[in-house]
Amino acid sequence: MLILGLQGSPRKGGNTDAFLAAFLDKASQAGAAVKTIQVARAGIVPCKGCGYCETHGTCVIADDPMSTEIFGLLREADLVVAATPVFFYGISAQLKVLIDRCQTLWSRKYVYKLKDPQAATRKGLLFSVAASQGRQLFDGIHLTTKYFFDAIDAQFSHLLTYRGVESKGAIRHQEGLAADIDEAVQKTVLPLVKRKNVLFISPTGACRAPMAAAMAQQRYGDCIRTGFGALQPASELSAPMVQAMQRVGVDMGYRKPQNIDHALYGATPDLSIAIGEGVDKISVPGVKTLQWSLPEPVSPDDAAMDRLRLAIDAHVDKLIQAFN
Repeated sequence: MLILGLQGSPRKGGNTDAFLAAFLDKASQAGAAVKTIQVARAGIVPCKGCGYCETHGTCVIADDPMSTEIFGLLREADLVVAATPVFFYGISAQLKVLIDRCQTLWSRKYVYKLKDPQAATRKGLLFSVAASQGRQLFDGIHLTTKYFFDAIDAQFSHLLTYRGVESKGAIRHQEGLAADIDEAVQKTVLPLVKRKNVLFISPTGACRAPMAAAMAQQRYGDCIRTGFGALQPASELSAPMVQAMQRVGVDMGYRKPQNIDHALYGATPDLSIAIGEGVDKISVPGVKTLQWSLPEPVSPDDAAMDRLRLAIDAHVDKLIQAFN
């Protein structure tokens, strides 16, 4: 599983940064893969407010890190941690830029009626640190983050906030911090880490494997975490496959074919499933491998892709039996 930390403070090594790092270190020890985006230095271009995402489903700013990397990480992440200092009773300007750009994901969800395959299990956490003591100090931050998590298909599941933390490094001496982090890991990380990892493999990772991985994730996400890999990864997912999944309301946007070794962020699969020609001899040492005989569609038309989706659906129906 992947935890994505959004470090929203412009002050490197400050209290917000240290707070997030302490949590991610504990989560890594628990078995999660972790990645931090230093938002202030990520080079994210602010939202133009142009409405392009509502009419096209993608952002008009196509060449900045938000479009080329961060949207994909938000889709891959099982848990997203938004960490921010309090600036005038709100989140940092740098984190707000990232959140505003997620209007694209909001549009895909609410305008195009698409659901991410991990929507039922993705979690959102908010960490915030303030120097002052105001009674309503975190109210605005909580509301902004609530709707941010909704837009990226994450359930707001945990909140850690601290007042009166001003000098650099003071958070490290905050009473109860270690216990609070341990509790957050217990409640939000361990249930996700304990799921079985299932790796789907196809020749290019552009069509059958991602389709099967998405369908299995959507159906059994409470007990498995899927990934898809390829022998020779294609540069992008098959457009007809993406459209076939959209016809049943599943969003495959911002995902890319991956090498087998990177498909589960370094985790060893508990089960691998090889689909199609040229992968029948593949096996992961020490891992049970199933073979699904599902030939590549001879035509990319809608009818052929829908038949493939139904054939994969029949196999996915029986997938859970492999663990019994």
